[in-house]
Amino acid sequence: MPSAMRLRAQIHSVSTLLPADKMLASKKNIFTGIIALTLVVLYIQFETMQNEIVNRITDHRKTILRSDALSELTTVTSDSLLINLRTKTYRPWVTSANKPGLFRMPDMQSYESELKPEKNIFFVMSTVIEDDIAKLTPRQSCAIESAARANSDWSVFVLFTSARMFSYQNSTNMVPLLFYSNIHFRRLNMETYAIGTPLEKFFRDNSLRNSLFIVEHTSDVLRLLTLYKYGGTYLDSDVVVMDSLNELPHNYLGSEGDGYIANGIINLQVTGYGHTVAEAFLNEIAENFNGSVWAANGPAMVTRVMRKFCNVTNVWDMTRERCGGKMSILPPDTFFQVTYPRHTWYFEEAHASEVMEKVAGHILTHLWNKLTGGIVLRKDSPVAYIILANVYCPNVINNCKEYF
Repeated sequence: MPSAMRLRAQIHSVSTLLPADKMLASKKNIFTGIIALTLVVLYIQFETMQNEIVNRITDHRKTILRSDALSELTTVTSDSLLINLRTKTYRPWVTSANKPGLFRMPDMQSYESELKPEKNIFFVMSTVIEDDIAKLTPRQSCAIESAARANSDWSVFVLFTSARMFSYQNSTNMVPLLFYSNIHFRRLNMETYAIGTPLEKFFRDNSLRNSLFIVEHTSDVLRLLTLYKYGGTYLDSDVVVMDSLNELPHNYLGSEGDGYIANGIINLQVTGYGHTVAEAFLNEIAENFNGSVWAANGPAMVTRVMRKFCNVTNVWDMTRERCGGKMSILPPDTFFQVTYPRHTWYFEEAHASEVMEKVAGHILTHLWNKLTGGIVLRKDSPVAYIILANVYCPNVINNCKEYF
């Protein structure tokens, strides 16, 4: 009997312990789950923090790379914090203590060593900029990006006549161009740029200041002076470059198709026949500059000079053979596939397909900014210009918020 009672007591004891064990096990499971969840949360936070750190480092490296890619934009003053980030490979921009984010553009004449033999593309920005900070429109930036993308083996120089500074905040349309290592922003010193050239006295006398079209005539003169000094290709800022300029011969201009030679796309070598032609252009400007007529120092002047060189009157007779065997006047469809008065077709949905067919297979196309600059385009418009921009200047058009 005592044994039976003892057995019942033991069974009762075990039965009373089972719920407690179950509760303990349940608590252990809950605790383990909490620990596991906490570890997962901590891991996610750790990964997020790591990614943020990596992104910051990457962004900082990109900033440094942009400095190198823009050919060492030099700064106004030094900031000790950023100087400590200097590396042997890249020289970062250093912000001014009193003007944060403002950078001085180098003088073109101080960086002539960066020029390439015969492979220099020049854009001249002669617009008067009152605050001294360089600015570009989206369409100007598109021309520059398309030229740099299609000609990675060429140096692209953007020359400003009345701006010395660059600012991330105020030069927003230039920012998408910073990742191209072959694009260089430069300022021109108008007091010294023509020294030693046929236009030295012309500049010393400030002849351009008397022009009724000072922006246009300044550009007309400087594009030829630049090619005389350095050689290469000048492009208007209302073009879209679709293929390499390497496909074209040395020394050329293009016909507009109206009996005149255009001066919006020019290639002249710095030596030989190209230099001789460039010198003839400068001599003509020095002797017969006309500040009262818009096209007098552009198409009219280059046509007049080439008539003498080629010894023919009609532009369509100016073959390479007739022009010394070393100079070409390219036919209109080389650069002006859509001619006046159809120039608005680039901006019209009804003509998008026809324009794309006309420009297909060509190296570049000219968009007649003088006549079309006032046309407002949404960046999603189904027109030829937007189609071209999305293909050939994607960084610039993606940077636009709504209008291009």
